[in-house]
Amino acid sequence: MYLIKNGTVHIGDGTVLECSDILIEGNKIIEIGVGIKREGAKVVDADNMHIFPGFIDPHSSIGALGMPTRYADNKEATSPITPELNIRYSIDPDEVNNQEFYKSGITSIGIAPDNSNIVGGQITVFKTAPMKMNKRIVKDKAALKCSVAKEVKEEYGGKKQLPMTRMGIFYLLEETLRKSKCNKQEKLNESDEIILSAFDTGKLPVFCAACTKGEITGLLHILEDKKVSLNIVDAFGFSDCIEEIKQASANIILGNINYMSQLAKHSMSLSKVNELIQNGNLIAFSNSNGGSSEGREVFIWNGIEIYRAGIEAEEVVKMMCINPAKMLGVDDRIGSIEVGKDADISIFTDHPVRSYAAKVVKSIVNGEVII
Repeated sequence: MYLIKNGTVHIGDGTVLECSDILIEGNKIIEIGVGIKREGAKVVDADNMHIFPGFIDPHSSIGALGMPTRYADNKEATSPITPELNIRYSIDPDEVNNQEFYKSGITSIGIAPDNSNIVGGQITVFKTAPMKMNKRIVKDKAALKCSVAKEVKEEYGGKKQLPMTRMGIFYLLEETLRKSKCNKQEKLNESDEIILSAFDTGKLPVFCAACTKGEITGLLHILEDKKVSLNIVDAFGFSDCIEEIKQASANIILGNINYMSQLAKHSMSLSKVNELIQNGNLIAFSNSNGGSSEGREVFIWNGIEIYRAGIEAEEVVKMMCINPAKMLGVDDRIGSIEVGKDADISIFTDHPVRSYAAKVVKSIVNGEVII
């Protein structure tokens, strides 16, 4: 049992509690308040510190890249349509361990197939601290990864195989959805069941990579009459089609905006994120770009970049905590500091969105002190 005392508690949903305590028993948060006392609890002094829920990177390839050999176990390049694949079976826990994500406050990641397939397979939400596998999986089959980005053309165009062009990508996507819908009246195979769960009933969230304005608007057009919980990944061209995104109520997971000057390359106006926030679209960000991922520091650097664009610090915190949890359908367990949720907590010396100098001094995952 741990009792964190006298810290500034950032709940993760925009709420901040000054000089507050958190009581942890087992792997759960059991009490939040002021002046909490519990005999036998190990006290963690958080005076003048900032306490956050564990951050969530909702879209990461780390854990399935096959480091250091680069076998790319997140890339099944035998067919552009592979919804039945489950990234869980490609996860290498040691690859995640070596990144020490928790040292930057990241305690969970959504491990995803890369951008090479139009329908690439299912995402697993995975905790970053080294512990037994069954303690680390927050949710298996949390979302369906798709892509209409250039990586699809790069993978299959070189093989002289459909799709070689963007029109080929959208044709195959539309045809896949049509065939699954036609098969609805018959006995469905696993592939059709997954497609219908994602694009017909909206039960399975869709994470679809689309970078440019053309890719984003094409995707929204294809899905305009579908019941789908859509999260657009990378989305560097979002500010050029803001009205279409607002109308579609699509969520955005910005890729690594610091990678190769993406802000300048796409003439991105980060301040327009505020328009989406006001409209009710969920915004998050990741350390990935083009289906591959950078190191742990990049995640917070992206948050700082968004803050510098004029977004309030606690809105950025929501993008790191509760928003990605909602996108992945795991907000019942992680994403905020609330009674009954997993005890995934990071204690910083300062506010990491406001200060580059902020450092993690204590990381707790599943109620276990990691550092």
